[in-house]
Amino acid sequence: MKRKIFTLFATAIITIVSSCDFGNINVNPNAATDAPMNVLLPAAQANLVYGLHGDISQFNSLLVQHLAGVENIYISIGQYDLNSNVAARVWNGNLYPGAMQDLYVIIRKSFENNSPHYRGIARILMAIALGQVVDLWNNAPYDEAFRGNDPVRPIFTPRYQPGAILYDSVNALLTNAIRDLTTPTSAKSPSRDDLVYNGNLANWIRAARALQARYANHLSKIDPEGSARRALEAIDAGALTSNAQDARIVFGNAVNTPSPWFAALNSSFGNSFRLSTFMVNLMQSRQDPRLPFYARPTASGTFVGSPAGGPQNLNASLPGPYFNRPETPANLITYVEQKFIEAEAALRLGNRERAAAAHNEAVRASIAKITASLPAAGLTTNTTANNAYIANYASETAATITLEKIMTEKYIAMFLDPEAWTDWRRMITSQTPNGIPALTIANNSQTFTQGRFPRRWPYPISEIQTNAAAVAAAGPASITDLVFWDR
Repeated sequence: MKRKIFTLFATAIITIVSSCDFGNINVNPNAATDAPMNVLLPAAQANLVYGLHGDISQFNSLLVQHLAGVENIYISIGQYDLNSNVAARVWNGNLYPGAMQDLYVIIRKSFENNSPHYRGIARILMAIALGQVVDLWNNAPYDEAFRGNDPVRPIFTPRYQPGAILYDSVNALLTNAIRDLTTPTSAKSPSRDDLVYNGNLANWIRAARALQARYANHLSKIDPEGSARRALEAIDAGALTSNAQDARIVFGNAVNTPSPWFAALNSSFGNSFRLSTFMVNLMQSRQDPRLPFYARPTASGTFVGSPAGGPQNLNASLPGPYFNRPETPANLITYVEQKFIEAEAALRLGNRERAAAAHNEAVRASIAKITASLPAAGLTTNTTANNAYIANYASETAATITLEKIMTEKYIAMFLDPEAWTDWRRMITSQTPNGIPALTIANNSQTFTQGRFPRRWPYPISEIQTNAAAVAAAGPASITDLVFWDR
């Protein structure tokens, strides 16, 4: 469902939090810990999606070569120089003292106010945030992370927990959230303050199950069969059924309430991103009708990419009109992603017919969503091109479906989504050492990774400086080290 932000409150919260460098993750002087739940919820939702589709999306899109950096720090990040100062922007801005602190307060207040419906939504959002923390940093604080203001026993240097244990917490949050949301009575329930579903609890339950499938599927390397079985069980329990049920925020079209990517592309750093040569070539080779929606043509009317890591091509195509508009959706989990998860999981379990059907539906749903007419940009749905693409790439059968086809199409469909880098890392195996699709190490990256792909983010400088013992105990933290589900 579409839900627009009609007030400046959430934007103001984002501006305050992201402009501060908190020396300690569990003491946020701007946190509105005494605000009511209906004020904290939209602030947490907006802050979370601005983190996911702000720096996380920007940096991950460079690492997975959806984009190439051509100016400012994005050149360095595209060459795998993702350092602790940059990582702190997300850790200290949108996640720990931002969305996660507010969600922690909502959960606490929901018990005090006998409001399980608020608690269920907050738990789902916390699961997304914590899952993202693990996927970027592996071991991290959680149980002790929000106790800096505890009147009995404040904790200022929270211990780090193993990523695998934190994933157990993610799953517990989602399971308990579904239970909360099916509770018949709640003293207070969200409505217009819920920027995602406007208080539609049935859709939140569907989204929670889709997220259960996502985090189960993330374990494909360490538990191929079990992860696939759990993913399909979550989907079969009643997850998303169409694009209309995507968990997302659709921001307003005013200049002070734009989507994260519109804000980035129209800032002083807006010229720093170009589509990568790999992405443009991949889509052109398939005559993909999403390309003019993903990319802006150059002055000559063509689509051109910039090489990953350089040399930088300042004339390459910028991200296009689907993303460069104020109302671009900021997704938490989508029907398209869920159908690709279903396809991959079914294939691992040998159910090739279900895998092919889910894959075909995922591609069709992505084409329908992305290529819907954008009159303001002069783009209309090209039914002929869409049908041709579907005939070529969304007509798989049990005999023709492969993992490479599923993951290549998912890579295209998840353009600029922070999940894309997680998916690609999962596809690095001895048989596919460059992932699926097969990427080439970025140019000029020898200085930073000695010819290896990055596999995680470094810990933020604030944690290294103020929580050094916990960081040291957490173990290796090089950008080429692996998170627990990777190997």
